[in-house]
Amino acid sequence: MNKEQKTFHKSRRELLRKAMGKGSIAIVFGSTNFNKSYDGDFRFKQYKNFYYLTGFEEPNSAIIISNSKIGDSKSNEVLFVQRKDLLLETWNGRRMGFENVSQELGIKKAYVNTELPGFLNLRKKKEIRRVYVNFSELIKLTGEMRQLAESFLESLNILASDVEIIDIAYLLGKLRSVKSEYEIKMISKAADISVKSYYETLDSIRPGKYEYEVQAALEYNYKVFGSEDNAYYPIVASGENGCILHYDSNNCLLKDGELLLIDSAGEHRYYCSDITRTFPINGKFTKEQRTVYDIVLKANKECIKRCKPGTSFSKLREVSDKIIADGLNKAGILKNKKNIRKYTLHGLGHHIGLDTHDAVSYSKTSEDDNDTLRPGNVVTIEPGVYFPTGSEGIPKKYWGISVRIEDDVLVTRKDPVDFTSHMVKEADDIEKFMSSAN
Repeated sequence: MNKEQKTFHKSRRELLRKAMGKGSIAIVFGSTNFNKSYDGDFRFKQYKNFYYLTGFEEPNSAIIISNSKIGDSKSNEVLFVQRKDLLLETWNGRRMGFENVSQELGIKKAYVNTELPGFLNLRKKKEIRRVYVNFSELIKLTGEMRQLAESFLESLNILASDVEIIDIAYLLGKLRSVKSEYEIKMISKAADISVKSYYETLDSIRPGKYEYEVQAALEYNYKVFGSEDNAYYPIVASGENGCILHYDSNNCLLKDGELLLIDSAGEHRYYCSDITRTFPINGKFTKEQRTVYDIVLKANKECIKRCKPGTSFSKLREVSDKIIADGLNKAGILKNKKNIRKYTLHGLGHHIGLDTHDAVSYSKTSEDDNDTLRPGNVVTIEPGVYFPTGSEGIPKKYWGISVRIEDDVLVTRKDPVDFTSHMVKEADDIEKFMSSAN
């Protein structure tokens, strides 16, 4: 791990201590291996909140963070990791070992994970008044970590009468909603990888190809350009499949005269990008497709311009719906503008970061306003219109058309920064690029 990344994760632990307050302790479990079938496991992926605090990518680990010394460690942060084991490392890969944690990760103190239960006996710790735990991950632990954490899980019922026990997800979500310079760099890199991959994939889009061939081209290029993983499972939806919002079969033939909606992106160092583009399969929009496309594009561009501090997500949704409703009404497609949400269906966008739909709060309460955008937020803007066959009140010549256009946008104190602006989206430009690609 380089110095920049160490500094980032250290700063997250410091922010967490400050947010927890005095008399608090956080116990955050990492992920474990999950069985896929028989003796095969799913590819290991670290829990995002644990990664946020540590940058550590091995299974069967946990970190304890406090504002005071933790047990006999003489430190306010302790990481628990797998012990070094030459035989197991020969089969499954090298382990860092607790001896190397301080140098490699910058975490002050580390122990073998078998020492964890001794640190989880909190009943006699009179100075602790509040315990934060990632409960969702705790109850999903498998293997050795499940055994190591079992007594702690069983003790919570009694412990709860002495201290306040709180799920840490909301607190970490508040921290994660505003991105640091390091995070912005990672998201921007993920977006750039994704855009390059889209351009390399354009020549795979033509009649006679299959959706999975386009998916394969995208995923190949994500790897070529430096992505470690998909940010999410790709949606490659031709024709009316685009009206299925989370379509993932990706097994249909691309047909002449239809649209192809692609919602796919890569990640970089666990940080995600999220892009959607809609292409004419034969390289040329029909009149009806172009009409709908230009209306959605207008909403996309206007809402990106409005991604500034003080603007609310809910207000942006209203702006998008009005633009689309007015445009469809003027084009004679939608008679009653009040019915617009029957055809826009999903929200305008979401935060993006370690998760594609980032695990942050979107709510507005008397205490917290997480609906209003702030500098450092990174959000998607993704208006869409969907007219499946049988759409009541919609002229038949528009049935089967689905258009979604999505970009990744950084909110700053000045103008918004669109990380995916270099991915073609003007209808004329799309036709020009597809003509040259094929």
